[in-house]
Amino acid sequence: MEAVLLINKVTKQFRKHEVILKEISLEIEAGTFTVMVGASGSGKSTLLNIMSGLLKPTSGSILYKGQDITKFDDNRLADFHRNEIGHIFQNYYLLSHLTVEENINIGISETGDHYELTEISKLLGIEDLLHHFPSELSGGQQQRVAVARAIIKKPSILYCDEATGALDEANGKKVISLLHLIRQQYGITIVFITHNHEIAKTADRVITVKDGSILHDMLCANPISVEQMSWV
Repeated sequence: MEAVLLINKVTKQFRKHEVILKEISLEIEAGTFTVMVGASGSGKSTLLNIMSGLLKPTSGSILYKGQDITKFDDNRLADFHRNEIGHIFQNYYLLSHLTVEENINIGISETGDHYELTEISKLLGIEDLLHHFPSELSGGQQQRVAVARAIIKKPSILYCDEATGALDEANGKKVISLLHLIRQQYGITIVFITHNHEIAKTADRVITVKDGSILHDMLCANPISVEQMSWV
C-alpha cells in the first residue's frame, strides 16, 4: 500500500531536559486503521498532534503525500486542517446553540469537496436528529455527530484521540464499529489513540509508545470483530 504519511526522526522537547518524543520514524499506509496505545505521559498524544500538524516537532519531518507539513506557513497549515484531515476527541466540542445539522456543516470546507449530509447522517444513524440541539442528545449520539462533522469534508486521514473515552460500552462499541465502516466504505485512513487494548485488537496495526519511543509496532494478521471485543 501507498504511504500517506511519513514520520521521519521526529523529536519533541518542551523544556531543556523534557524530551517527550525521541527520533520517532513511522509510515502510515493509506486506508488503514492504526491504533496507538501507551500509558499516560508516554508521548502518544503529542505524537498524534505532531502527525496532524497541531504541534510542530523540535526536529524531524512529517511528509503528507510528499509535502513536509512542518514547513507550512500558518495559511497553508490552516488549509491543510480544513481540507485534508479530520479530528475526533474525547470531548465532543459541539456548539450548544447550533442544531445537529449546523454542527455537522461546520466541518465542510468552502473550497473542498464534501459528502452529502443525508448520506453521512444515515450511515451514522443520526438522520432523525438533525434538527435537535446537543443538549437533547445522549453522549453516544453527540459523538456520532462529532464523527459526522469530522468526515463530511472527505478527509484523507481521521485522527482520533481517546474518541470513546467518555462513552459506555454500548456506545463505545458503536463508535468503533462505525469508524471501521467509514474506513471500509470511504477508504479514510484512521489513526486512533486509546488506553483500551481491546480496541487495538480490531485494528490493522498496533503501535505501542513508551517513554517517547516506539516500543512495539505490530501488524495484526487476524483482527477481531467489534462484536468479539471485551470492554475495559
